[in-house]
Amino acid sequence: MIDNQSDLSHYESSPYFNERILSIIQLLKRKIHIFENYANEKFIAIYISIFAMTESIFNPLPVELLLIPATLKYRKKYIQIAILAAIMSTLGALIAYMIGLYLDKLMLSRFIDLSIYQNAYQKYGSFIILIGAITPFPFKIVTIASGVFKLNIIHLLLFSLIGRYARYQIITYLTYYLGPKMIGLFKKINQETKKYSIVILIVIMLFISLIIFYKYWI
Repeated sequence: MIDNQSDLSHYESSPYFNERILSIIQLLKRKIHIFENYANEKFIAIYISIFAMTESIFNPLPVELLLIPATLKYRKKYIQIAILAAIMSTLGALIAYMIGLYLDKLMLSRFIDLSIYQNAYQKYGSFIILIGAITPFPFKIVTIASGVFKLNIIHLLLFSLIGRYARYQIITYLTYYLGPKMIGLFKKINQETKKYSIVILIVIMLFISLIIFYKYWI
């Protein structure tokens, strides 16, 4: 009768046996590493999608808070990250547009007549959307207002996508190029441009109001 213990020790001491065990362990490590990377990328994509979409509706936090760390972690995917954020932000803009549209029908139209502003917003609304999509000005205000004033929905989607992609691609490229330095730079840029964007929007609204006043009251 063959001794099982001695037989097993024979295989354990075999170089072929050790190589097979090591190869299996390395294979398992690679599979676990691939799974971890896949799961992390998927979760980050989900977080970016949620933030980008809700930022166009009600979320006060900029999606750059996720774009910059995500780009630092997956630097070679800075273009895909920007495209994903732009698409989801545009989808959120569509939802905000519908909210503004029904908000006007259900509430605003009962208390105030906004029809006199509609033509002006139709004329300059695309430019306002582009400014709102690129600058740190709260994009949700622009998207909801577009629904209230019934802007052409194709213009909303087109200029939202162009503006958001331009903004996010600049952010992700700078993060790819500058690395961790981009975190501090973004804070400074966001603070400075927010001041100017508000001034620009006020000037645009005053300009539109003057046009409406001149057209309907003079």
